[in-house]
Parts: sequence; C-alpha cells; structure tokens
Amino acid sequence: MKRKKKQKQNPVIVITLCAVLLALSVLLLLLMRAVLGGREIKPASCKPKEEGEIAVMTPAPTLLDLYAYFDWTETTAIKVYDHRADKLIDMDLEEYIVGVVSAEMPAYYDFEALKAQAVASRTYTLYSMAHGGCHTNPDADVCTNSKCCQAFSTHERMQNAWKNDYANNYNRVAQAVMGTAGEVLVYDGKLCDALYHACSGGQTEDSEHVYANALPYLRGVTSPYEDPMRTEDVALKTDALVELIAAKYPESGISESNVRDGIAIEKAYASGRVETLRLGKTTVTGKQARNLFGLRSTMFTVEWTGDGIVFHTKGYGHGVGLSQNGANGMAKHGSDYQEILLHYYTGVSIGVFGADGITERTAPAPQNTNAPFVPES
Repeated sequence: MKRKKKQKQNPVIVITLCAVLLALSVLLLLLMRAVLGGREIKPASCKPKEEGEIAVMTPAPTLLDLYAYFDWTETTAIKVYDHRADKLIDMDLEEYIVGVVSAEMPAYYDFEALKAQAVASRTYTLYSMAHGGCHTNPDADVCTNSKCCQAFSTHERMQNAWKNDYANNYNRVAQAVMGTAGEVLVYDGKLCDALYHACSGGQTEDSEHVYANALPYLRGVTSPYEDPMRTEDVALKTDALVELIAAKYPESGISESNVRDGIAIEKAYASGRVETLRLGKTTVTGKQARNLFGLRSTMFTVEWTGDGIVFHTKGYGHGVGLSQNGANGMAKHGSDYQEILLHYYTGVSIGVFGADGITERTAPAPQNTNAPFVPES
C-alpha cells in the first residue's frame, strides 16, 4: 500500500493567514478599549446581573472585574493625575471612584454609608470636571491630592493599608460603587458641588460660612447619630501660644502679659462653629484660627489652664455637606443611602448621569431639614 505524499504549505497563504489573524487581534483589542475606556456613554441599567448575586472580585482586580458582575456598560474615561507618582493616568470614572471611596471613608463603615459616599464622590468629580477640572495639573480632570481634589488609593496603597483584609475590603467598596454606578446628586437639573467631611460635631454648616458661595443645597442640618463624635483637645503653653500668634499676626500686640485678656470668641454661628476670634488688636475668622492652632474643626471652645490654653474641639473637617460619620450613624439606625443623601443635601434629587444628560430618579429632598432626623420605624 502506497503512502500519500505530504502536501507542502504555500508560504504566501500562511503569511496571509497570519496577517489576517494579527489584524483581527488588534481590532478586538481596540474594540475592548473603546467599550471600556472610551468617552462614549451607552445607556444601560445598573444592577447585579442576577437577583441576590454577590459580586466577588479577585485580589488585584481590574476594570474587567468591576464590570463582569454588573449590567452596567456606560463608561466615562477621565484623566487622573497621580501626584505621588507624578504621572497622568487614563482611568474609567467608576474605577476612579473605587479608589476615592477606599481612601476617603473607612471600609468597615456601614454598606449604605459607603454607597452614599460613592454617590457624593462621583457627583463631586463630575461637577469639578465641568468647572475647570484639576487645578494642580491642567491636563488632568482630577488628581489624587485631597488638598486639591479627592484622596485616592491605588491597589498598592490598599494592600499596604488593609493587609490580609485587602480582598474583602476591596470587594465591599467595589460593590458599593458599582451598586450605585452612574448615580449623581442633582439640584434644579444640574450637578451639585457635593462637598463632604469626616464628622460634623452634630450639626453641619451653611456653605457661605466656610466658602464664598451660599448654595441652596448646602444648608446646615442636624447630624444626630455621630458616633464617636470626634472630640479633641489641643493644649498650648503660654509662651508657645504667644510666639505662634506674634509670628502670624504681629499687629495683634499679643504678649505673655496680656494674652489671657486678649483671646476671646467674639461670634459663633448657630451650628456652634466659631465665626470670629479676637487675638488682641486683631480679629480672625474661625477658619483662620483653625489653621493657626492646628484644630480639627472650627467648632471649638477656649479654656485657660495654669500654664496655657486648651482648645476643646468637636467634629473633623469643614462641616459642609455630607458628614461621613453621621452617614454611618444614620445607616446603623436603618437609613439607606438615598435617605442619607437627601438628608445632608437640602432639596436635591438623585439622578443618573448618561449620554443624554441627567435623568432624575428620586423626588427632591425637603427644603427645611434642620429638624432632628428620625428614621422610619
């Protein structure tokens, strides 16, 4: 029985097939890049793929992990300036928000509080992008410096901070972000400047008492469930106090002989935060006093001791907008993230940011929210 001769492959055909396969591979990669990283926004819903399904990410998760468990295909590409690494990074909005929530709020906070933080951070980001972007780097939409934009954690920083809890904490934060993907705070059809802070001390502040503008949705409201309240005492001996004031405000005329009579709170806002503080011949704002003495907030009182002064502070941060500590307290008392947001941001509604603009999802919050908040039983 004769053996058939083996046919030789035509080298032209082989080269042609390889070229076609390579072109298809490149086309596929470009298509994935356009879907996951492009600025085009495709309308979609935001919910876990299956009812009750738990999204579980693997350690060192990627953007593909985030979208794998949710029917959310809208993407918004943003340019993030990593101020520590001094480089510009192309990133998806929701991927960025995961890093922000990881840095801005403790991962052990109640899940509804994490969701509220995700919506606030997303709104703050998009509002900032629409109003000039990052001031640190003109080529960036946002940066990772909390003094300019918002704090941000890379996966490396998350791993260093969370150690063995990294995977569980990441999963928790990612679920909170993707469970609210696209949701933003809206007032009169426009994005809000969704400011937030660590702890209000029991009462948030009107925006014009801290910043230049009086915004209708940034009104002071009660924050009854802050636990712990974040109190701190800052003590300064008389000589150090006088030296500090004289260096910054030499015109005050403060000396060790007159300092006890020269320092007094002149005015305070209804929230209890200091409006003005007298320093001898000089009057400073509560904000200036906070910076001068290194205080956690402008909600403070003054007490003289035998060898100096003690500033008793309550709260942590500027006090405007969402209180993260208060949000956690509300969540523990049964409020969901929407109730939390509608409490801290006066008269807003929750909408979805998409290709056709913003679609409002909830009714606006009441205009007067200064009454103590009581969750439904």
